[in-house]
Amino acid sequence: MTFPVRAAGVSLALAVLVSCTGGTATPSPTPPPIQVRFDGEALQVAPGTTLGALLTAAARRPEAGQLLAVDGTVLERKADPGRIELNGRVKARSTVLRTGDRIRIVDGVDRTEPTIRIVQNMSPRVGDPERTLTVYPTRRITIKGRVSETVVSVTDRSIGRGQAPREVALTFDDGPWPGATERILRILHRFDVRATFFEIGSLASRHPRLVARVLAGGNEIGNHTFDHPETMAHQSADQIAAELRHASAVLADEGVVATLFRPPGGWYDDELVQQAREQGMRLVTWDVDPRDWRAHATPREIARAVLSQVHAGSIVLLHDGGGDAGHTIRALPAIIKGIRARGLRFVTVPAGPI
Repeated sequence: MTFPVRAAGVSLALAVLVSCTGGTATPSPTPPPIQVRFDGEALQVAPGTTLGALLTAAARRPEAGQLLAVDGTVLERKADPGRIELNGRVKARSTVLRTGDRIRIVDGVDRTEPTIRIVQNMSPRVGDPERTLTVYPTRRITIKGRVSETVVSVTDRSIGRGQAPREVALTFDDGPWPGATERILRILHRFDVRATFFEIGSLASRHPRLVARVLAGGNEIGNHTFDHPETMAHQSADQIAAELRHASAVLADEGVVATLFRPPGGWYDDELVQQAREQGMRLVTWDVDPRDWRAHATPREIARAVLSQVHAGSIVLLHDGGGDAGHTIRALPAIIKGIRARGLRFVTVPAGPI
């Protein structure tokens, strides 16, 4: 006959041994059970019980661990089957248990696939963030999953000396602004100059005809956030993403695919650069700032400030919005003439991302 013994939630059947003498079955002394520990709990089992018999009776097995891609998706559900240890080692299921044995079930571990690093030499290109039009030999470093080939990151690193083209980009922030933007567009048309306008989404939504006029003049339009916070330094990642996304959506409604982004005030960090990249844009700042937004700046001061700083490859910061741009507008012809007198030509900021 049999009777159950329970310990640590495990139910086993221990056989009562009998011996046969002269053809008549007579009870033989019952060997004492042996003492083992199963996952840390004391347990008694019949002598001669094997490791496999114990596991079968307990209906226990390790939980398998998964192989995960770098983005968290499951590549293989039973990549690590786990193991069963007897006294700290993996033993055959046929191993007979002895008093004092320790059995432990070790679940498999979820693991993320390893990554590989790919290095490529790229053609010369502008930086990201882009402060000037200078192009640099570039090395691209791509990290991706070895199994899934999912891309984790792409980093472009400038190497060697850059080459500045004999070009200058005029850029205008904080528009579109009724009155000022039209006057600037007329001057640009008169001098056959194309420029880059970094527009605020909330203003673009209110003045779609101005957006259309900027485009019609052959100019480039970039994203300058939706609400133009004074700085993005204190915004959360979600707030930053929403500012960029909302502005790009407004511009898209007007036929603009924004691939350039300029942060308000020029502040940025690595996270902002990456957020712009994830939304398909390159971050652009400037290297010439005449501070034309100052209330008492005269046209002569603005023009002199630009011409004293500008050089081949410069990106010039000016404003068509945010207030009275009259002094900037009056300074613009002198700025254009002075830059051309140095043998430099005007271009828009190259569309991104790189």
